[in-house]
Amino acid sequence: MKPRPWSFSALDDFINCPRSFEAKRVSKSVVEPKSPQMIWGEEVHKEFEDRLAVNKPLRLDLQEHEPYLAAFEALDGMLFTEQTIALNKKLKPTSFFSSDVWFRGIIDASKIDSENRCAKVIDYKTGKRHTKPNQLILFALYVFAMYPEVDEVCSEFYWTKEPTNPTTNIYTRDQMDALWSKFVPDLRQYMEAFKTETWQARPSGLCNGWCPVTECEHWKPKKVRP
Repeated sequence: MKPRPWSFSALDDFINCPRSFEAKRVSKSVVEPKSPQMIWGEEVHKEFEDRLAVNKPLRLDLQEHEPYLAAFEALDGMLFTEQTIALNKKLKPTSFFSSDVWFRGIIDASKIDSENRCAKVIDYKTGKRHTKPNQLILFALYVFAMYPEVDEVCSEFYWTKEPTNPTTNIYTRDQMDALWSKFVPDLRQYMEAFKTETWQARPSGLCNGWCPVTECEHWKPKKVRP
C-alpha cells in the first residue's frame, strides 16, 4: 500500500495508535464525531482569520485576544492566514493536492519578512497546554524550504486559555538537517505500516472512551463520574 501524505496531526495519530489511525484515516471505517471543543476551536480560528485577513472585528467574547493579533499584524513582512502548505519527498514546495505531495499542513498565521531574512508563524491552540514542539518545527522547516531568503523563524503556539503566555521557539536555517532527523524514526514506522499493511493497537488512556474505534478489544466506555 502506498503511504498517504502525512501531516503533524496524522503522524501524531499514528504514533498514538496505528490501529486507530488506520480506521480513521486509511480505511475510514469510523468517523470521529466533532466534539464541542473541536467546534469551538474552528470558530476561534475563523474569527482570528477574519480579523487578520479582512480586518473584521473580533466578536465580543474574543476581544481579549485583540492586543495579541494587533501586535502580530504590526510586524514587518507579508501576511498569510490559514496557508495550506505541502512538500514533496525532496523537501521542495509543491501543491497541496499534487501527485508528488509527501507532507501537508496548514499554518494559521505567518509573517514573512524577506528584507530582514526572518519570519514568524503562529498556531492557535484552544485546548490544553502541551509540550510537543514538532508542529512548530515542521512549520519552520516549511518556511525554510519555501523562502530561501529566510534564515530565522520564530514559531509560536498561542494558547487562547493563557493569552499572555505563548510558547515561542526560534529556529535557524543551519538547524534544518538536525530538525528533520527528529521525524525519521516515526516516519520509518509510518512507511513500514503502509508497506506491510500492519496496524498494531497501542493501548493507552485514550482507549477509555476517547477513541472512536469501539470494536477494538482495548476500547472501554468512558467512566461516568458520580
